Amino acid sequence: KGDKPVTAKELTLKLGSIWQGFAPWKLVPLGKGFFEFSFSLAEDKRKAWSLGTCNLKPGLLRLSKWEPDFNPHTQRQTHVQSWIRIYELPQEYWRPRTLFEIAGGVGTPLMLDEATKNRSFGHYARVLVDIDLSKRVFEAILVER
Repeated sequence: KGDKPVTAKELTLKLGSIWQGFAPWKLVPLGKGFFEFSFSLAEDKRKAWSLGTCNLKPGLLRLSKWEPDFNPHTQRQTHVQSWIRIYELPQEYWRPRTLFEIAGGVGTPLMLDEATKNRSFGHYARVLVDIDLSKRVFEAILVER
């Protein structure tokens, strides 16, 4: 069972703490989990965009560029964010940059889980990856020195 969808009010509160110092901005719910953001300042829009995916705890907010004729009811989402496990990895490879390079073989790495960051669990490393399902998805990757 997943988490309940975030409401516009909850999202506004969470983003308010992430986007501290921004000029007033507006959020409009579009349905199906999509929201439109309007920023007073172009600089704030660039800052929000540069932050990339936001961890809302629980859930993640993925920003996308606006597309003409966007319709949330016919939108075909081909990206998914998924935690991948990297098994049997020697400890010398457990550095964030190295783990991100390995996970890049599956998709776009976004973040490491806390146990992997702290190296408190050594059976496997976990990386959150943005995967484009319209492309080939690999079940395994060979890591060589």
